[in-house]
Amino acid sequence: MEKKFIKDFKENESISSYFAVFEKNSRLTKTDKNYLDITLGDRSGKINAKIWDNADDFQNKFEVGDAVAVKGQIVTYNNEFQINVSNIRRVQAEMDKLYGFELSDIIPTTSKNIDEMWERIQEAIASIGNDHVREVTKRIYTKYEDRIKTHPASMILHHAFRGGLLEHVSEMTVIAETFCRVYRSVERDLVIAGVLLHDIGKLVELEPGIATTYTDAGNLIGHLVLGRDLLRDEILKMDGFPDLLRLKLEHIILSHQGKYEWQSPREPEFPEALLVYYADEIDTRMQQMKMAIESDSQEGDWTSRNNYFHRPIYKNPSK
Repeated sequence: MEKKFIKDFKENESISSYFAVFEKNSRLTKTDKNYLDITLGDRSGKINAKIWDNADDFQNKFEVGDAVAVKGQIVTYNNEFQINVSNIRRVQAEMDKLYGFELSDIIPTTSKNIDEMWERIQEAIASIGNDHVREVTKRIYTKYEDRIKTHPASMILHHAFRGGLLEHVSEMTVIAETFCRVYRSVERDLVIAGVLLHDIGKLVELEPGIATTYTDAGNLIGHLVLGRDLLRDEILKMDGFPDLLRLKLEHIILSHQGKYEWQSPREPEFPEALLVYYADEIDTRMQQMKMAIESDSQEGDWTSRNNYFHRPIYKNPSK
């Protein structure tokens, strides 16, 4: 197969390529005919696909999380590219390697240097002055090093790729350092540790793979409470950890989504928690805007409205 990525697709061209399956849903047309609605992805992005004909025949030939070989036609619907699939099957690794299949081509991965980001985080941990805060943060990052380096930060919303969690936390660390230089009255140790620990529950909430899925714990409890529990379990192994300090760290994790309507059990109730929330919000929204620009296939200087912000985004800042 010709190696071509989603970002390079053009309207009306026929494609034959490899993808990961992120979503698969059986639906009905207005005339009650079955079709399959699919989200496919490679390392360059994601694209919607439809199987209009003989959908029942393809229903059991692949599942979410599979690597698949796809043939189809690129069409435009609501100003977005879509694949009309004519054939799809699971990848057969040994055979498909002969045709150019590489797993790394279909798994989105951070473009940043893993070792450099990890070093930045290690420097941030070492800079924490409070012995208790530094030690619990160091323990968690040492215990989960391999997973933190490769875990996504979300399923779809932001940094939804291999190494996304590390990239998100690394970027937030830089933002937090700036906040602390501006707002000198805040307790820097709490802000830095809060940034490093705020999403640690994602290690339990999300099951990484070719396509990220939610675990049972992720669906039933969510990463905020799971992260608080992970932190608490580690603190209980330590001697003399101050109760109020533990509660503050737990509160930062539980409140970092900022609003009750965003599934936050608490809203930020002290300055350090507020800064962690805003650092998270800034990095998340900037990454979503970057995604909206990079994934847009519309001609001209503006994206379509089909993005998180539901508005056109100017995508040519050099002009």
